[in-house]
Amino acid sequence: MKRRFIISIFAIGTFIPFVALIIAICWGCWDAATTSATLLIGLIAADVVVWQGYLIKRQLAFSTYLELDKEWSSDAMIKLRQSVHAPGTDKWDYSLLDGILEFFEKLASMFTLSGEMPFVYQSTLGWYAAHYFLFACKHRQIEHLRTLWKEDLYTDLEDLYALYVKSEARRTGKSQEDWEKERLSTECKFWEQEREDSRSANRDAYLGS
Repeated sequence: MKRRFIISIFAIGTFIPFVALIIAICWGCWDAATTSATLLIGLIAADVVVWQGYLIKRQLAFSTYLELDKEWSSDAMIKLRQSVHAPGTDKWDYSLLDGILEFFEKLASMFTLSGEMPFVYQSTLGWYAAHYFLFACKHRQIEHLRTLWKEDLYTDLEDLYALYVKSEARRTGKSQEDWEKERLSTECKFWEQEREDSRSANRDAYLGS
């Protein structure tokens, strides 16, 4: 949304001196035409710089995402995911949960810095981030960790989750509350799947079962 707004501003800003240039030429106002042409060239150059900056930012975001995706499927992370919570119990390993939530906090921070590119929360990692945050939050684990460390942790992740839920509610035609209830009803299956060493197949197996 922010990106579209900025691009629209530059497009309008470039179009105005272009129209002024055409009018000045038609009326033979060469001084005004020269001024409009100079302004137009400057704005076009600025547009190019902004667009190049956007492309570089997007490329860096993709690169960072790929690194995070690789880390998520690593043997070390698989072991954390298998042990963080026992399905059907109240047992949580707080240190492991904190490590996973911090991992998703990095993803959420990258999302914010990249200009909130939709591919982040629409990705597999975005899906996992939303579910981990939802389940941990509903079981008051987020609150517990914030109290334990006396810090307002996972704020970027919380913002990413809010955007994710809003997007899913719009996509499915459900209210945010109904979407959360549906996800919570499948929580046990989620944790059972996480305890299996299925790596990238976890999400597909969870959704298809």
